[in-house]
Amino acid sequence: MSALHKFGCGIVIAVVALVTPAPLLAQTNAPAVTAATPPEMSEADQFFTQYTRAAALAAKGATQQATLVMDQLYKNLSTSPWLEIALLKHSELSESQSAQAAVEGYDLLQKRVANAPYFIGTARRAQLFRAALNGAIDRGISRIRLQRVRDGLERYFIRYHQYPESLAKLSIFNYVDLADISDPNSRPFRYLPTGQQLRPTISYMRYELETIGVEPFLVQAPKLDGTTQINHDPEQYVALVRVPGRQEAVRVTEDQTLEGYYMAAIALRGVVLCSNNRILILLTPQ
Repeated sequence: MSALHKFGCGIVIAVVALVTPAPLLAQTNAPAVTAATPPEMSEADQFFTQYTRAAALAAKGATQQATLVMDQLYKNLSTSPWLEIALLKHSELSESQSAQAAVEGYDLLQKRVANAPYFIGTARRAQLFRAALNGAIDRGISRIRLQRVRDGLERYFIRYHQYPESLAKLSIFNYVDLADISDPNSRPFRYLPTGQQLRPTISYMRYELETIGVEPFLVQAPKLDGTTQINHDPEQYVALVRVPGRQEAVRVTEDQTLEGYYMAAIALRGVVLCSNNRILILLTPQ
């Protein structure tokens, strides 16, 4: 069953029949010519089409334009989980442009995951998506908070010519908010002041701070070699995916797990992979 059929939750693609009057010179008893309009693009196809466009812009360094494409995409979608995936990727992409916009996106996404009927259900796929989205949201919020901490540490250093002995002190001195020194689950970020000097008391001239990698919009690994349609009604695809540690591409289907990646959706233009706290988009080679 295709990504559209599995995710659609009752999507109905309307095919409208248009009746064209018979030409004036035709015989009066000639039947009218009936033509059907092409079916509207599925939300899965809309997602991958616009994501491909945004990825091409991001590859050229046009991150702002790519962010605008993703902003318009999630606003045009209405079906879970395509809307939520688009919103997640928009928020991740926004982190480098506007932390506030990214925070607002993550906040909206949290509310949707908590309340959208698709994620409230008990279906295994919905549960996996819910866990992956919540994990990705936590990572995104943590990245933003860690950047605020780094900025606060640099301002503190400019003022006092040393780094604080703890992030709590950074918060007490109002260089960051108290919430910024912990992740969304209230776990304090790892911070270690180093480079001690006697000046005349112990001063810290360097530090080590927890890091969380930025989610790549253009995924280099795993890599998608291509997709092949194996069924037409309903549409169903398989994919050839290369993962680190394997030389040969592996043929995978939806709902299959490969090296810790769950194949959540396989469509003509790409694949959606999930882990416990990440959602990755692989695009079909152009």
